[in-house]
Amino acid sequence: MPVDNKKGKTRSSPYKKPKPKPAQDGEQAGPSRPRPTHKIPTVEQRSGDALPGTSKLKGQIRQTKRLLAKDTLEPGLRVQTQRRLTSLEADLANATKRDVEKKNGAKYHMVKFFERQKLLRIIKRLQRKLKEAEEPKSDKKLIKYKEELEDARVMMNYVLNFPNTEKYISLFPPSSSSQHESSTKEPKLTIPPLLRPPPTSQQLEGEYDKSAKRRYEILLEIRELMQQGKLSENPEEEVKREKKEKVSLVSTEDKFTSKNTKGGEKGEDEEEDDFFENDDDEEEE
Repeated sequence: MPVDNKKGKTRSSPYKKPKPKPAQDGEQAGPSRPRPTHKIPTVEQRSGDALPGTSKLKGQIRQTKRLLAKDTLEPGLRVQTQRRLTSLEADLANATKRDVEKKNGAKYHMVKFFERQKLLRIIKRLQRKLKEAEEPKSDKKLIKYKEELEDARVMMNYVLNFPNTEKYISLFPPSSSSQHESSTKEPKLTIPPLLRPPPTSQQLEGEYDKSAKRRYEILLEIRELMQQGKLSENPEEEVKREKKEKVSLVSTEDKFTSKNTKGGEKGEDEEEDDFFENDDDEEEE
């Protein structure tokens, strides 16, 4: 400790912490600073992307269960640990659901894309036929085309809103097209008879398998949501709007990336769009 020679007193070190003041009469002595509190956010406040991986969550759950297994754990800490365990289990369920949705979304992307394009062609053809049938005012054709157009839009919403937590059930199974492999000309694309006529209870129990029953249930749910106004009645317009936004975004990116090139290569989606558009033009002819 340095000593002041003039006065003979020790000088206080600049690094020494000041002593806390003693409590006065009527005041309770407490800690000098508040205790840190950590509040775990609820499951609703946390997004799925911010959650850690399933392996890390499983490790945290194991550690929490080991801590709860101790008999010497204080009651207050036991309550906090139990709450933490409940929160971690909810996070694990959300993380598992997120992984399944991501996996199924990538796995069935192409199947959904092709079925969406087929339904767009069917809707376009039915709209054209509906306009042609309005001129001679044939009621039978009008009713038939309106019903088919309604079913096609229900199926379009089926493709767009199918839950990624489940295995995708195709609307155009390959078994139906395998019968025409021997024919030289490809059969005309028609809407599958999944909603009209409605199947009887005997058909649902005997002829329909598990996947066909589930597909029919989802189609009925989609149609009910459309009638309630919770889903779009014209899903083809949303698909076209998204396609235009995607094309405009790609074109703006190409301006910056390929200024000196004469023409860029098309992506898979653009080539497939051209294929369906050319096929549709041939069908109109």
